[in-house]
Amino acid sequence: MRRSKLAIILLLFTWNGLLSQETGTKLSLDLSGATIEEFVDQFETRSGIRLYFQPEWFREMRVDYVADSVTADEAIREVLKGTGLHYGYISSSVIVILPESRLSTTLPDILSVEARQGSAVAGQEYLGMNGSQYIQGTRPEQITRTISVGNPSSGTSRSVARVKGKLIHVETGEPVAGATMVILESGKGSISDQYGNVIMALAPGRYSAQFSFIGMERVSAALEVYSDGEFQLEMSPAVIALNEVQILGEQYRDISSTDIGVERFSMKSLKQLPVFMGERDVIKISRLLPGITSAGEASTGVNVRGGSVDQNIFYINRLPVYNTSHLFGFFSAFNPDIIRDFSIYKGNVPVNYGGRLSSVFNILTRKGNNRIYTAHAGISPVSAHLTFEGPLRKDHSSFIVSGRSSYSDWILKRIKDPEISNSDAFFYDVAASMNFEPGTKNTLQLFYYQSFDDFKYADLTDYEYANRGGSLNWIRNISPALTSKVTATASTYRFCNVDKSEISKAYSHEYLLNHNEVLADFTWVPAFRHSVGFGSSLILYRLDRGVVEPFGPSSIRKRLELGFEQGLEGSLFISDDINLLSWLSLYGGFRYSSYSRLGPETVMLYEPGKPKAVNTIVDSISYGKFSPVRFNSGPEFRLAMNIKSGQNTSFKLAFNQMRQYLFMLSNTVTISPTDQWKLSDYHIDPQTGYQFSSGAYHIFPDMGISGSVELYYKFARDIVEYRDGADFVNIPLTETQVLQGLQNAYGAELMLQKTSGRLNGWINYTLSRSEMLVAGDTEFESINHGNPYPSNYDRPHVLNVVANYHVSRRFSVASNLVYMSGRPVTFPASLYYIKEVAYIDYYARNEFRVPDYFRVDLSLTIEGNLKADKLMHSTWSFNVYNLLGRKNPQSIFFRSEDFFVRGYAFSVIGVPVFTLSWNVKLGNYESN
Repeated sequence: MRRSKLAIILLLFTWNGLLSQETGTKLSLDLSGATIEEFVDQFETRSGIRLYFQPEWFREMRVDYVADSVTADEAIREVLKGTGLHYGYISSSVIVILPESRLSTTLPDILSVEARQGSAVAGQEYLGMNGSQYIQGTRPEQITRTISVGNPSSGTSRSVARVKGKLIHVETGEPVAGATMVILESGKGSISDQYGNVIMALAPGRYSAQFSFIGMERVSAALEVYSDGEFQLEMSPAVIALNEVQILGEQYRDISSTDIGVERFSMKSLKQLPVFMGERDVIKISRLLPGITSAGEASTGVNVRGGSVDQNIFYINRLPVYNTSHLFGFFSAFNPDIIRDFSIYKGNVPVNYGGRLSSVFNILTRKGNNRIYTAHAGISPVSAHLTFEGPLRKDHSSFIVSGRSSYSDWILKRIKDPEISNSDAFFYDVAASMNFEPGTKNTLQLFYYQSFDDFKYADLTDYEYANRGGSLNWIRNISPALTSKVTATASTYRFCNVDKSEISKAYSHEYLLNHNEVLADFTWVPAFRHSVGFGSSLILYRLDRGVVEPFGPSSIRKRLELGFEQGLEGSLFISDDINLLSWLSLYGGFRYSSYSRLGPETVMLYEPGKPKAVNTIVDSISYGKFSPVRFNSGPEFRLAMNIKSGQNTSFKLAFNQMRQYLFMLSNTVTISPTDQWKLSDYHIDPQTGYQFSSGAYHIFPDMGISGSVELYYKFARDIVEYRDGADFVNIPLTETQVLQGLQNAYGAELMLQKTSGRLNGWINYTLSRSEMLVAGDTEFESINHGNPYPSNYDRPHVLNVVANYHVSRRFSVASNLVYMSGRPVTFPASLYYIKEVAYIDYYARNEFRVPDYFRVDLSLTIEGNLKADKLMHSTWSFNVYNLLGRKNPQSIFFRSEDFFVRGYAFSVIGVPVFTLSWNVKLGNYESN
């Protein structure tokens, strides 16, 4: 009911905004001796109308104008009085200022046909002053180039031509994602995707196009459109004043697209944030975003909108990675040198993704410089990294190789604790990519990734775990309107654990997971701002849960096989993203997924009405190799709506449905390398999740600030929870150790982000709850007596503040502040003995909380000199992690001492950590 009311309120507000636009916006302006730029900033902010003109015409002009409640026309006429300049509307939101000789009351011949028919071409409007006057000759004074699209001999008989452009960096050949292409005649634009592609539908003719991106020189070009076709445009780095207002294309994407609950960042924008031990970590950076938390410092993975760690999937170039951490979560397994940007989908997830209930982390790597050879390197207190890249064939193919290795043992040896000083820690990761572009229609990428960790804790425990895999991506531009992407991946995760803490029970355990996938994804753009996606995928899972072997001659443990599993997951999907009206966009997606559990397998049958336990087994069923053990399938709907109110405000609603066939076996809050991924089986049902979300977004262009509020409600069923004392090493029958229940999560996420000037960063606050309910037929199959309880990762209040201040182009200071409510914990209530055996009674599940988490970090960055022509550029970074030295409890544990149960808090990092790191790269400050 509350969600229905919210939708009505959003629609009412939006309709009110649309009505105000139709009746004409009244402005209040207060300018005294202002420059033309100051007038434009104030006018555009308060009217929502964009102005296009040549700055040279107003170079010496000062504006003195004070008015209250005037129309945009009245304000423009007054300011232009006596200048010899006039103005005209290209659309309801675009004004062009030109000398009088360049205004015309007739349409260009090539457009007049469309106007006389009273129709818009591909959703683009051709509007004029008072419905009769049109702008002609609105090209900028300085057209730097002419771009021809299509075949001139084909004529201009077609009413619409599909134009596809690719924007690339002039120095590296890398695609420029997030750049804007604007057609000045119509005021319409497009934002380049992750591959640098912009797609528009235009009537054949000659246009003035403008291309822009933060940190790049703006490009003005004459665009000659003859028929369907493609073009490529190079963009060059620009030197921008620190106080210049810069608005990222991503901010306007929030307003114009149907995306909700989506975070996008480039590595370039994140390089100035404080780091831990000199290592930049995309996973830790994601925890500074709204709705994303973790268990603490030494924790693997993230919790997104009240979901568990295993409800997220991580891709790097579409290769799934099942353990994203080094050294138990202190560092991520992704070398930042090779990362171009990453996206997080936690609200409305596109239909070409599936398999997890909470989120998708999609990391894209740089393809490598296809023009010159270059290198990056750096050292920190714990590791060194090196990246080398260059062309295989100039302008057509490239490679990039990146490696990182630790040398952290010297830190452990200096710690006085003998158990720590006798420990060893080592990790490395390698990533390599080759990219081929044999022509304008095909792109081929080969990618390889591997990470490895080896940790020995004194003579008690050995951990070894690794990811390894590769992907092949083939992108083909079948036509300007149709693009295909075919991906094949093979990913492996394994671990080996040796536990020697008790000599008589010492054991070794190895585990292996294989993920093999084929994906075909098509995108069809039938018209401007109308995109249709469709495709299919097939995944084969093979899990060897391994064998637990006795370790050492003194171990009396028996050999135990935990079993082998395999399953086949398939999906078909289709989506339609369309801009129906200038203020209304809709997204509709449908995904149908299926899962088959495959043999060989022996399934135990249990006595009906009794808890699943060894003593209730009554029979068994055996299945042969690749025989179907169980089949599950179901629809997944993805729906979203965007309602714009003016140029800078929008409201969104979305519904998201997901299914998950894979989960993690872990009976601890902090995920460890020995936690096992497991497939749904004969007894354990797949998990299904539903999410309703809404959001309001606004941009303040004059301040370079964007703000958003997102609300969500999530409901999931068949969520896996664990019985008290669950054991996944000594007991192979998983169904006897787990229970399934319901999860409810809801919250509000507030975000303010500033991307301009010397000071930039963001502030976000999340208010949320996450609850579980496991109510079985008997008390033995219930948790907390069948009553709801907070989930292990429930944190009601989370505040993140990130700030970066550019003292100069060479010197910057950054800081972040993190506050989180303490996570839930279960305390013992009493200790008693029966026949000299100790028993403990507990309070209700997760009734108490550990103390709140609070941390402040600081970073100072000094760039080398900014000469444009030099061999190499270096950067020094001084970082302080946990500046205040707060001892944030990672966990609470209890010991029985002298007939009393005593509690202890364990803090991973309770002191400030100071680090100094140095990075160097070939080329100047602007080079990648």
